[in-house]
Order: sequence, then structure tokens, then C-alpha cells
Amino acid sequence: MTVAFFDLDNTLVKGSSLFYFAKYLVKTGILSKRELAKFASAQARFISSKTEDPKIQNEIKTKALEIVRGKNQKDILELCENSLAENLYESLYPEVIQFLDWHQKRGHLTWIVTASPVEIASGIAKKLKMTGALGTISEVQNQKYTGNLLTEILHGKNKADAVKSLAKSMSLNLDNAFAYSDSINDLPLLCTVGTAIVVNPNKELQRIAKKNSWQEIDTQKSIKIA
Repeated sequence: MTVAFFDLDNTLVKGSSLFYFAKYLVKTGILSKRELAKFASAQARFISSKTEDPKIQNEIKTKALEIVRGKNQKDILELCENSLAENLYESLYPEVIQFLDWHQKRGHLTWIVTASPVEIASGIAKKLKMTGALGTISEVQNQKYTGNLLTEILHGKNKADAVKSLAKSMSLNLDNAFAYSDSINDLPLLCTVGTAIVVNPNKELQRIAKKNSWQEIDTQKSIKIA
């Protein structure tokens, strides 16, 4: 069975998926407009620089954990669902969705693999009729979030390791697999599969992609797939 793995932030989604969730939380009164401005600033830098700033990403992670601490998991899942219903389709890169559709029409398994919270990733995967999602998991005790992580952030080597574990559990051959990502931090993942595709890469990732004859998706251009 062929499988395609899609990074989420700045690959399937324009910028950070957490930004769109934060945007919705302002409407519910859970997050202030001032706090959203911080997310928006990080979002703009993320998209324009085509590079994840570890400091900014850590700040966003910390804030996200603060938001959910003490809250009921069911309530957060409902907020994710409502946020996606309102914001998802405006946030997607249609050029990358073309590739997702191409895989799905051929019966390929399609997975999101992301450092973002698994609740958001799973919600998006469900909306897009994908097979599933791997994401960062927050600790839940007595049905409430503790504000701590249960697993390490699914980033860099951790993301590649998660894909390898999934492939082993499902008896998938990664030599026949695809991976899509915008980030040089995902090199371990891109090098794990047989076919790597880079999305809006920065100069360093673009150089590596050309060296390895990897396909590039430029969302500024119209892309057609046979």
C-alpha cells in the first residue's frame, strides 16, 4: 500500500494551524486580541521567511499549553471542530490539495504528520478525508489537560521516527512512500521516504531539493498533476 505524508504548517495550511485556532478563540473570549496579535506576528514571519523560528515556535507552544491547562478535553475538541468549520478552507493551499486529491483518487493512504497538536491535526485530517494524523500529544488526566506534553514535540527526527513506527505497525514500505514539507527541519522525514516533495522551500531547502532531484511545489504558480 502506498502512503503519502503531509506536513501541516506552511505545507497543507498557510502558516501555522495554531494561528487559525487562536483566531477562533478570540471570538469565544478565551484569547484576547492582544494575544492574537502575537500569534499574527509570528504567522506573518513564518510565511514570509519560509523558516521556522525555534524561539517563536516555543513561545506559541507554551501559550497553547497555557490555554488548555485545566480545560476539559471534550470542550477543547469541540472548539477545534468549530474552529475548523469556520477557518479551514480559507487556510489551505489549493495547490497542495491538488496533490492530496491525486493520492486519494489512487487509493493511497494519506497522513498528516506535524508538530502541531494532534487534536487540530486529526480534525483537519477528518475534514479532508485523510487516513489519519500524527501530532504532538498533550497530557490529559481525569479528562482535563494538565498543561504538559505527554510526548516530545513531533519535530525533526521525532517526526521521522513516528513515521517509521507507523510504517512498521502497518507494514508499509517507505521506499514507496511520499512526503511533503516546507521545512528544512523535516529533512529526516524527507530522507526517509522514496519520494520527497518540498513546498515553498527556503533557499537552503531548495538547494538540497535540487541536489536530490526532489520535486518542488510553488504555491505562487498554477500546478497541474496528470
